Amino acid sequence: MEEGDLPQVLPIERSSFPTPWTAKAFLQEMTPPSFSFVSVQEGERVLGYVVFRLILEEVHILNLAVAPPWRRQGVGRELLRFCVDFCWRRGGILFSLEVREGNLPAIGLYRKMGFALRGRRPGYYRDTGEDALLMELYLGGQIRAPHGPGRG
Repeated sequence: MEEGDLPQVLPIERSSFPTPWTAKAFLQEMTPPSFSFVSVQEGERVLGYVVFRLILEEVHILNLAVAPPWRRQGVGRELLRFCVDFCWRRGGILFSLEVREGNLPAIGLYRKMGFALRGRRPGYYRDTGEDALLMELYLGGQIRAPHGPGRG
């Protein structure tokens, strides 16, 4: 993701979350140990994005969203797969994330990608008071094939 992607990223963010990130929040996550990537169509149209931190072998997925017209078409899966492969190549083996307990499509995606429920954070989301489910994926000893949807 580049600063020039933000005019397309921010509307996706606003349509995806009750308390969306600001442009400043995205800009702060554009340098290591954080990484951000967009999935694009025909080189320019942003379909979705993923933001994560990689510190040693641990990866924390901070934000993943797909534009409404592209949801349930594999864009989120490809972004998540790209994140896992990108981090695996750099030593990442333990992936974690929080997801709203009511976000059933996201929970389904994470489960299909091998994430398991590891806990609950009561009242984690201050905007709604909703609990967060803590999900993790451990890749110790596994071999991953390369994939990737977009530009960094």
